[in-house]
Amino acid sequence: MSGTGPTVAVTGLGVCGPGGVGVSALWEALATGRANHPPITAFDASGATLGAAGQVPGHTGGDGVWRALDLAETAVREALDGVGEREHVALVLGTTDPGVVPPRPGHFTGDLAASCADRTGLGGEAITLANASASGAAAIAVARDLVALGDAPTAVVGGADAVTDMAFLGLNSLRTLGPEGCRPFSTERRGIGVSEGAAVLRLELLDDIGPDSAEPLAVLAGCGLTNATGHLAAPGADGIELAVRLALADAGLEPEDIDFVNTHGPGTRRGDTAEIEALRAVFGPRLGSIPVNSVKGVLWHLQGAAGAIEAMACVLSLTHGAVTPTWGAEPVDPICADLDLVLDDGPRPLPGLRTALSVSCGLGGMNTALVFRRP
Repeated sequence: MSGTGPTVAVTGLGVCGPGGVGVSALWEALATGRANHPPITAFDASGATLGAAGQVPGHTGGDGVWRALDLAETAVREALDGVGEREHVALVLGTTDPGVVPPRPGHFTGDLAASCADRTGLGGEAITLANASASGAAAIAVARDLVALGDAPTAVVGGADAVTDMAFLGLNSLRTLGPEGCRPFSTERRGIGVSEGAAVLRLELLDDIGPDSAEPLAVLAGCGLTNATGHLAAPGADGIELAVRLALADAGLEPEDIDFVNTHGPGTRRGDTAEIEALRAVFGPRLGSIPVNSVKGVLWHLQGAAGAIEAMACVLSLTHGAVTPTWGAEPVDPICADLDLVLDDGPRPLPGLRTALSVSCGLGGMNTALVFRRP
């Protein structure tokens, strides 16, 4: 889908994560650097490098993938606020554990999107994607095309994941977990911290938004997806660069048109390095003058929901006219010494903020870039 096609707008948001439940709680967490990372009690994590995880404060519900479904439902209901007719609303969700048919012990029948659509009364297409850490962002690209092509008048899209023993202990065995959680772009980064949560955006055609509807929050101008890496477990700068260039071309924009970049920024040495290398290839020397941040220093890694909550951070930055800090980045790695990582004590006002780029990367070379702009 080209940026010259129908304009798809973001008209609603829903989220729950370590920062709390609701969009205002998310912005407060990103602004203050405070989120909920208590010790894990759902399973034995005593032998892990990190014994804590990002958890939704006060959110009760099931365990494992059932909890992911509960979290997804919470976010979807918030994004649907004010929507009456739901028969043709599509739901696209990214996750790292989509469920199976027929079910096996501990898994719900069907997949995440179908089960969540059933709970929330959505009658349109229900699609689940599993693109590793880029799942939520890839789902947004798929839903954008559903709406732009007329296959759905409205789509609710994003990602959801819970912290399960299999995923958590698997990451620990791969030495992916860091003892302090995520420290994006810091010389002291040693791995990631894992979180639960869900984040979704409501998408509609800009021309179909009626006069009685709420003002659109942003326009989803461009999407780029690649599956390219030289190693299954290590990101490749070339694949990330291509995803960004595809998104810019899809939006009909040039690199100099981007005002802000929200990175995947996981806080791993290979991940951070590959992403910065890719961004330097796209933006050249101008990268040093563009605010660049990562939300993982406060939220940690929301797995399949990571790309969706990062996209939401871009939308919120556009609506607030400000960008939030990269918490935990200091002392900064010399590879980023010339970059503006927004090392402020709170949100930085950017009155001229018009466009934002979000980059998400996953194992196996799953890379997604999304471009948002003000309506």
